[in-house]
Amino acid sequence: MQSQTYECIKKLDTIYIPFREGDFDIKIDFPEEKEGFKNRRYIFNYKKKNEHSFFFEFKKKPDRIVEEKKINKSFLRKNKRKIVEIDALKKFDYQDIQCDLFNQLKIFYIIDLSEKTKAGISLYRVIHLNYCKTTE
Repeated sequence: MQSQTYECIKKLDTIYIPFREGDFDIKIDFPEEKEGFKNRRYIFNYKKKNEHSFFFEFKKKPDRIVEEKKINKSFLRKNKRKIVEIDALKKFDYQDIQCDLFNQLKIFYIIDLSEKTKAGISLYRVIHLNYCKTTE
């Protein structure tokens, strides 16, 4: 990943976040629904602290677009400027990330590298579940 400035990331309308399952990055699959669809939650622990986490959810709702597809390495190369690693955000303030970078006006995709197969890498359109706390 190329180094990205805070202002550059802030201007993006679509953000792709790579997910590698591990001790601090967790994927939770919920029980299957009637149509065979599974809701899923992705949790990224910021600076390896549980009190500062980013939550994203892949969830089916009538008013929301459910997008799930397989992508290849050329897709990753073409969109490399829109790919934001959570680890790369450690140099920024947690609250700034919540309020400026991960606001509800952006479209988020999780690149699930833990589901890599010969057919490609899984890509899910998700919603950001955190909210921006402000104090005056």
